[in-house]
Amino acid sequence: MTFRTRRHTARPAFSLIEIVAVILLIGILAAGAAVAVLPQVARARVNATKNSMQTIRTQINSYMVEHSAPPSSLQVLVGPYLEPGSDVDAWGTPYYYRVTASGDRPYELISAGPDRDFSTPEDNINVWDLTSGSN
Repeated sequence: MTFRTRRHTARPAFSLIEIVAVILLIGILAAGAAVAVLPQVARARVNATKNSMQTIRTQINSYMVEHSAPPSSLQVLVGPYLEPGSDVDAWGTPYYYRVTASGDRPYELISAGPDRDFSTPEDNINVWDLTSGSN
């Protein structure tokens, strides 16, 4: 009877400190990326809202050509003029829309902006403050 003895050879492996260091480094890189990306996301939402409002303004104008008056609500435009869901801004807040008696501005169309609060006008987005070619 022959017995074989097993020799345990050390295999190369990572130590716990090396693994923790790599995980820590990945966390630091992810945090840095988040800090760089979050302002871009906020700016993209503002631009998306402005673009959406300009599209709504164009569709309101088309409605006015056909009916000689602005629509009574944005819901009137959903379907024939706008896609469902187009009546909310990039933050999910419904636009404020109201028909006015003024001739140069026959309606108001306003987004509450990033804070989703119409009572804070500093970040509200008004369709009449937008120029036709800018974001």
